Amino acid sequence: MKNILITGGSSGIGLAIAELLIKEGGYRVISLSRSQEKISRALSEKPTLKDKIDFVSGDVSKPEDCQRVFEFIEKKYKMLHGLVNNAGMLTAGGILDIDYTLWKKNLDINLNAPYLLTQTLIPLLKASANASIVNISSIASRSPGRSISYSVSKAGLDMLTEFLAGELGPYNIRVNAVNPGLVETNLHLDSKVISNTNEYKKMLEKSIIKYPIGLIGKPEDIAQMVHFLLSDKSLWVTGSILRIDGGTSVFNDILPRKEA
Repeated sequence: MKNILITGGSSGIGLAIAELLIKEGGYRVISLSRSQEKISRALSEKPTLKDKIDFVSGDVSKPEDCQRVFEFIEKKYKMLHGLVNNAGMLTAGGILDIDYTLWKKNLDINLNAPYLLTQTLIPLLKASANASIVNISSIASRSPGRSISYSVSKAGLDMLTEFLAGELGPYNIRVNAVNPGLVETNLHLDSKVISNTNEYKKMLEKSIIKYPIGLIGKPEDIAQMVHFLLSDKSLWVTGSILRIDGGTSVFNDILPRKEA
């Protein structure tokens, strides 16, 4: 059995990854979330997960919470085979909109937390003899989106991925990143970037034209790639930044879209 820790594991992409791992079998999942409300919501919507996943609350941008997570895993499982740094936040706006306090909060969650948690858990990852770290980044890391703080933090996460792949490789720890395009989750609503469900649906409908295959992503689409990277099928994959974006990164708005 492989022990896998997923941050932001009580909603959206994180919860989809947890559910897939449980379904596939061979995994014990620890789901870490800052929000007890999201944990309660996940258990309310999917009560069967209560006995299958360890739901833990904590803010991994805080050293003391990272240490508490370390002690929990060390005491219960002795080692960690996989870490998915998925927790994130999104604040819309540029340098004229986002003050330094909010900028720092975004970078703390999206970039500093993965650094801090990974650093804290390295002894447990080493103990597994063949570990995998997967960072959930974004295509916004290479193409500015609606948020300066989100884009910059994800660009930093990509470089952290590549650096750690080289540094931790000698310990048989692989490090990769997955860069999703627009995925239908609660991120925009929870972050108050979009005010209500109707506006969110309109945004999705408007965005679909920029996706050559005509589909907006689902959390399950990302979960499949993460599962591959956590599994022994990807033993020779490290330092990769993998786009899963429905082709939006190569969208060409000069050539007209052809009708089927």
